[in-house]
Amino acid sequence: MTTIQTLSITPFWKRYVLRLSIVFILLLSVPLQADFYRQLVGISWQYLPSDLFNLVIFLPHFFGDISRFSDWFLLLAVAALVASFWTAKDRIDPEREATLFYFLRIFVRFRLAALLSVAGLTKLFAIFAPALSLSHLNTPYGYFEDWKQLYLSLSAAPAYVVFLGVVELLASFLLLFRRTSFLAVLIIIPFYGNVFLADLAYGGRYYLASAFAVLLTLPIFFYDAQRLVRLVIHFDYTFPQRWRFDWSKVHLGYSRWIFKILFVLVFIVIAGFKSYEVSTTSSLYYPEQAGLPDIAGKYIVDEFVVNGDTIPFSPTDKQRWRDVVFEQWNTLSVRINKPIKTVSPTKFLEGQHRDYEYTQVGGRLYYQYTTASKNTILLKNPNPAYRGDSLQLQLLRPDSTHIRLYGTNSSGDTLSIALQKLNKKYLLYQVGKRGRDRLGFKL
Repeated sequence: MTTIQTLSITPFWKRYVLRLSIVFILLLSVPLQADFYRQLVGISWQYLPSDLFNLVIFLPHFFGDISRFSDWFLLLAVAALVASFWTAKDRIDPEREATLFYFLRIFVRFRLAALLSVAGLTKLFAIFAPALSLSHLNTPYGYFEDWKQLYLSLSAAPAYVVFLGVVELLASFLLLFRRTSFLAVLIIIPFYGNVFLADLAYGGRYYLASAFAVLLTLPIFFYDAQRLVRLVIHFDYTFPQRWRFDWSKVHLGYSRWIFKILFVLVFIVIAGFKSYEVSTTSSLYYPEQAGLPDIAGKYIVDEFVVNGDTIPFSPTDKQRWRDVVFEQWNTLSVRINKPIKTVSPTKFLEGQHRDYEYTQVGGRLYYQYTTASKNTILLKNPNPAYRGDSLQLQLLRPDSTHIRLYGTNSSGDTLSIALQKLNKKYLLYQVGKRGRDRLGFKL
């Protein structure tokens, strides 16, 4: 066993950096605001994957509804002040320094493992990025905002998303053991470094969650950084650091295994079971209520009459509907030729709000409908930018490919609309059913 002197952190600046790291990481990790505890108390079994995800990516936010760099600078300033007093008052003790560093690495290992396991499970079971809706497939690419483009690209490549989940779960598993934690860090730094840059480039709201994951790797990385350089750069014979804390000195030191078992039970077994169940039974993004039977598809507008006046097709007319999409669930989207006020999503995997289909998307108005009677549907626009936008329509289906709509909109205008269903095939679905080779596509 190496002597304690090899782990000494006697220079003042090293002792200061250690304490600064401890305080700063604790300030970012320990919930300081009431909304975290409201989420914790309101956690539900039905939405467990989304609720756990929101909890593990929670970061302090004092200047808005999400964490920003200004919040981090504020906490860093507080940590710098606390670390100054702590370093000045604390005695120089090599064993104490090594112990502090040891427990810091334990804390970041399990904090990071919790984040990675939940995020990895949502990707492994394909609930992180949902399948594209028919409305998305019938929206020109330029109408999606940057972040939505990235998300839809992930949705179109489910195998790649599953691979990302496997990588995160592997790193999470390696973090559970002290001897393999450095291997996990070598995976996480480039992985989440790339996620952070992608979040910045595409305008993701929670880019600091990925930066936080990289920050948590640093105590583990720098602990073995010199040995890595000696081995890889200088090709010197390198011994691993074998110093470890003596848990026999701690009362109930064996209880750490109870904590590890509880961690695996909650963040791997229970979260994994519920993620699998959600992936096979429902979606955390789209509405739960089923749509009208045998109506899903894209429809062109054959006739559009407003207040008795027929409006002919025109690529520049801003009032006439261009096409209509009925989803499998109770959503109807309308493509129109005027700018759409887009809104940002609330939170990733926020199943209760289910705003994914219309956030950060232009070109179409989205309506969720309910059936008032046998042939009457009530349409309401859930977009907060269109409060009060609603329609009450009579829906007639003379055959399987035609729909007639009669009724009024929120302005009191009378509408008469004739729709014809298109027999449209989607290459993404065809590839999923038959494979690339059978369709003539080669890599």
